[in-house]
Amino acid sequence: MSRRVLVLDGLWYSLCPSFSPSALTRPNPLLKQRKPNSRPGLSPALRIAAPPRHRSYSSNARKTDTRARFEANSAHEETNDTSPPFSNSISLSNGLRENQYDSLDLEYHGDEAASPKHKDIINNLPDIPKHAAGKSNDSLETLLQTEMAKKPNITSATNILRLLIEDRGVKPSARHYKALMLANSDALHGSPEFVRSLLEEMEEQGIAADSGTLHAALQALAVHPDFCLRQEVLQKLRDRWLTLSPAGWHFLVAGLLREHKFEMALEQFSLMQRKDITVEDWLHSSIIYHLCDMGELDEVLRLMQVRVSQGHDMTSELWMHVLRTAIEAQHFMTSRFVWRRMVELGYLHPPSTVCSDVLRLAASVSDIEIAKSVFRHLARRALSPTSEDYQQSIVANVGVGDLPAALGLLCTMHEAGLSLDQTTTQPILAYMIQSQTDRREAWQILKRLHNEKHDIPLASVRVIAELCEHDAQNDPTVVDDAVGFYNEIHTLCPQGADLQVYNTLIRMCRTAGKREAGIFLVKEMATLNVIPDTTTFETLILMCLDAGNYKSALMYLLDLAKREATVDPKAKEEIRSLCARSVNEYALRLQYHPLIQEEDVPASDDTTETAEAPKSPRRGQLGRQERIAYNKERRQRKRRRLAMERLAAEGRDSSEAVNSLDLEGSDGEVDQVDVDKMDEYIGGKNNRSSPSKAGE
Repeated sequence: MSRRVLVLDGLWYSLCPSFSPSALTRPNPLLKQRKPNSRPGLSPALRIAAPPRHRSYSSNARKTDTRARFEANSAHEETNDTSPPFSNSISLSNGLRENQYDSLDLEYHGDEAASPKHKDIINNLPDIPKHAAGKSNDSLETLLQTEMAKKPNITSATNILRLLIEDRGVKPSARHYKALMLANSDALHGSPEFVRSLLEEMEEQGIAADSGTLHAALQALAVHPDFCLRQEVLQKLRDRWLTLSPAGWHFLVAGLLREHKFEMALEQFSLMQRKDITVEDWLHSSIIYHLCDMGELDEVLRLMQVRVSQGHDMTSELWMHVLRTAIEAQHFMTSRFVWRRMVELGYLHPPSTVCSDVLRLAASVSDIEIAKSVFRHLARRALSPTSEDYQQSIVANVGVGDLPAALGLLCTMHEAGLSLDQTTTQPILAYMIQSQTDRREAWQILKRLHNEKHDIPLASVRVIAELCEHDAQNDPTVVDDAVGFYNEIHTLCPQGADLQVYNTLIRMCRTAGKREAGIFLVKEMATLNVIPDTTTFETLILMCLDAGNYKSALMYLLDLAKREATVDPKAKEEIRSLCARSVNEYALRLQYHPLIQEEDVPASDDTTETAEAPKSPRRGQLGRQERIAYNKERRQRKRRRLAMERLAAEGRDSSEAVNSLDLEGSDGEVDQVDVDKMDEYIGGKNNRSSPSKAGE
């Protein structure tokens, strides 16, 4: 049989840092050839010669032997303080230690002569179990093999072997070494150094390590990994033409996982699958857990799909761990696989928070099937979806272009008593703007939902009004359609439009330059006693400024100051920009009003003082002709101020502003409005309270 050429390159030394080329020159690369009794950690004084001797605690020879053992053990502990537990008690070449407490240097002259302290120690010494003392040798051999395979324990194995080898004179053999190697699978007291010592001892005693012994060593190394020793054991198996059993493959992969050599472990795992070796659940679960910790969810998904296709099952804890890990890593495909495979079929019942997280993932990729499945699962468990869940479902529906379903979810939320805010409707508005949805088509969808006996929320109407406001930037004719929708609003929503809808429609009129429609909507607000807010006044002021009617804009600002309200910073900047284009007296007063300045200054209670003309502008702010015009108007300020004071005294300041809404900026006749209703709306004669107080 040809042997492969070993290439000692950089990769080899990085993977096997403890390897030395001198190991190739040894007759047996598995074990070091040492002289008998030269192994560190195993003192000759700790070995009891076979065949076993009868115990005689009162003999001087026994005392001398115990003293010698203690001295040897003390010398070893001084030279090797880092030796693991029981490292001096595992040796079958010359027998086992009679007990694990010989290093206490007890004076065994008989129980009568021992001190009370020594009596307590002697009485507490671990002894051979009573149930094993009366068993035959064959029964003890069987017990040793079965117990170490099921529940490895070094102390138990030592007690049984002491009874067999020391008390009954059984000659050590490979099966005893195998039992001790299996005992080193003990997670608390096992160690790879024990395994190496036992293998070396077998070589010294001329006992051949059979397949079972080497596989027991692999099992111990799977719990306490040692890469170099494992490779030596595998080489020993190959040299003896011994095949690696399925259990050995499992121990090999498990050891590589413990050493965090994941690529090598997956390579060996794939080789197991190609050899049609059935992978045990514990090994497969261990690989999945390690890969989840490493964030390799693509590989986790592949391994789980293969596992399911082979007809194997996995624990619910593993499924839930994978689902949570996939959600945390935002890995939708893995989450979808677990959901479809376990949750939909009723095998797994995640909490509502996990369901919401899955719904959020589904919405991010517009997977409407998983979104509907989450809602079915919540309904099956009698759990009520939250507003966030409905919002994510809306995102999923608009992601696939299903606008009727998205608007229907708004109706469902309204019927469930959940509040609808701007965040909820924003995905629908963004979709309609991006897809250039026809506003008439969207309105027809609401009509169909109303015909299907759904309660139409005002949020649905508001989102269509916002669509009209957006479209009005490029198409002024949108205003006619929006006013038509407004006239039909009572057929869909009996309560009528609210303040937000009115503000949106008025902003649309200003955007499209349709001031007549804006006046109509203002009159509708006055007729229906809808209290305006700061946004309403800001829009009206800007509409007046667009038309060049600075006087009406100033009157609206004065009325806003009475309500102790503040102006939005963006509106301030726009008002100052529009007023800076003119040297009109009212434009200057509006521009330098405390509410319009950079810093918010509380308005004065005296309306006449807030209407006072501002300080004269600096010379650098106005040109020569503008300064001449400004000085000409300044001479008339006193008379005009007195006229305004008379109007304010008669309670006709705001009504005059509304009644003379010269939106065209001319001195000609304009459309008259209902003065009495607008007085009540603006707050003239009846002194209507501020929006904040009205809301209270």
